[in-house]
Amino acid sequence: MVRPNAALARRGDFLAVLADPDLLQLLLVACPDAVIVTTPEERIALYTGAAEAMFGFAPVEVMGRRIDVLFPDRPSRRALRAALARDGRVVAFELPAARKDAPPFTAAVSAARVTGRLGDTLGTVYYIRDYSAYREIEDALRRNNAQLTHLVARLDHLARHDPLTRLLNRAAAFEAAESILLAFPVGAAKVGIAVFDLDRFKAINDSYGHLAGDAVLQSFGETLRQLARHGDVIGRFGGEEFIAFLPGASLADAAAFAERIRQALQARPVLIDETLAISATVSAGVAAIPESAETLEEAVRIADERLYQAKRAGRNRVVATDTEQRSAA
Repeated sequence: MVRPNAALARRGDFLAVLADPDLLQLLLVACPDAVIVTTPEERIALYTGAAEAMFGFAPVEVMGRRIDVLFPDRPSRRALRAALARDGRVVAFELPAARKDAPPFTAAVSAARVTGRLGDTLGTVYYIRDYSAYREIEDALRRNNAQLTHLVARLDHLARHDPLTRLLNRAAAFEAAESILLAFPVGAAKVGIAVFDLDRFKAINDSYGHLAGDAVLQSFGETLRQLARHGDVIGRFGGEEFIAFLPGASLADAAAFAERIRQALQARPVLIDETLAISATVSAGVAAIPESAETLEEAVRIADERLYQAKRAGRNRVVATDTEQRSAA
């Protein structure tokens, strides 16, 4: 708490404190903040030029009136009074404040009660700053941070996804698959892998154009997404080649998944417009951890080799082993 010197305290006249020239120098000249002093009844007894500039009220409009005229929000005012009663002072206490002929603003109030030797309240000194500019800066920073966060998330999404099919790209799919493997206990990893390649895709581009080819890629990507389970990792491997990582799937499970994809694509021609529907087929090679290989890279290599076995065997089929070829029904 702030206490006046002994001589002034003995007089019991708080307003006499203002007669101290050093204090007046501090209050009226040196302090850049608005300074207001109130009596024990919370009536304004000192109202500096900085306060007039901040609140817009002339001294004649506020002198002798309760400080409520500057801080009209009752709940906030009660909270300030309670803090002053409890601690004797507050620092940077935020209050809604009134401004003459202008919208209200947020004020940061630091205040201290001045007491006499017997503990009686002689008045309160308020140092007030306009926090509106700070609030505007904080709001702008918050908006900018939100936009930046959104932009970073968007850039991360673009970096990880194929823009045409909206599936994961090759690198992101491998990263997700590696995370799946790490989630298994040591020696207990079980993941099915299926690699797909659209048959004679170059002929589709040459015959119907690249926009039609893009539509076929998008349609196949959507087929993969629809038939995949929650938790499966689906990615575009590159060009017309796609990959699926199937957590918990055996070699047989992965082969059955690939066969469902093959049948779904064959059964649904891709509609380009009202006059053109393109029928496409797909070949697939399948492997699994641990049945086919112990590592992800080796399992993908084996699935890719089996894909080319399917191509050499006539396309539109799934190959799940090196000796067995599943032909189209």
